[in-house]
Order: sequence, then C-alpha cells, then structure tokens
Amino acid sequence: MGDLLAEKWMKGVAVTTTCLAVMTAIAASRGTSCVSKTQLLTAIESSKWAYYQAKSIKQNLAETQKNAFEAEIVGAANEKQKAVYAEKLQIAEQDIVRYEAEKNQIKQEAEETSAKNKLLAKKGNFFSAAIVFFQIAIMLSSVGALLKKKFMWIVGLVFGTIATVLLAYGLFLQPLLF
Repeated sequence: MGDLLAEKWMKGVAVTTTCLAVMTAIAASRGTSCVSKTQLLTAIESSKWAYYQAKSIKQNLAETQKNAFEAEIVGAANEKQKAVYAEKLQIAEQDIVRYEAEKNQIKQEAEETSAKNKLLAKKGNFFSAAIVFFQIAIMLSSVGALLKKKFMWIVGLVFGTIATVLLAYGLFLQPLLF
C-alpha cells in the first residue's frame, strides 16, 4: 500500500515538472519577444530623436536666414529689393513655423515610442522573474523525486505557483504581445 501511495506521488511530480517545463518555455519565448521588440523600439526611438535634431537644425538655419533678411530689408537700396527680401523673409518665417510643428509631432512620436518601450521592458522583467521561479520549482521537484522527499516537491509547487502568477501577469500586462 505504501508503494502505491509513493507511486501516485511520483506521477504527480512527473506531471507537474512537465507542466512547469512547458510554462518555462512559454515564459522564455515571451521574454525573448519582449527583448526583440524592445531593441527595435529603441532603434526607432533613436531614429525619431535624430530626425527631431535634424528639424531643429533646419529651424535654426531658417531663423538665421530670417534675421539676415530682416537686416537686408533695412539696407535695401530700392523698393524692388525690399520686396524680394520681404518675400524671402516671409518664406523663412513659414519654414520656422512648419519646422516647429514638425518637431512637436516627432517629439510626441518619440515619447510615445519611449513609453511603449518601457512597458515592454517591464513585461520582459516579469517573464525573466517567472523563468527563475520556474527553474527553482523544477529543481526542487526533481530533487524531491530523487530523494523521495514529498516536502521538497510541495515547496517546488509553491515556487511554481509564484512563477505562474508572474507569467500570467506578464502575458496580460499591456501592450499585449499576441
């Protein structure tokens, strides 16, 4: 009778260890996905900030041209020159306004990308923690089976439960990766 109970317990260890291993693989896969997407978003964010800097430089050049045209209008020899400089001044002022609007849009996009990147990194941390707890759970269950210590298996199940909660939280934390 004692052997029969021991046999049932060992089947439980085998089943739970297999389930823990499968969930570890899921956590690892999702964690890898987070890392890949985080790297991509980091590159996109850097690109957006570089584009923002390019627009800032163009705006600065337009402001310099505006200042030069304002000075040229004052020193213009006749009305025709004044009109030409006034037209160029107006174009430079329009460019300044356009660059400012473009910069604001680019900045908003870069900040949104940064926020999404931080959320994905947070998700990745949950998956990493889940993997650690799953591995501890598998190790405790395996050693419990080898030493025939049911208590170690139960402690492994506690670690597995914590890991499962971390995995579930990571899976359902926004943004979803599915």
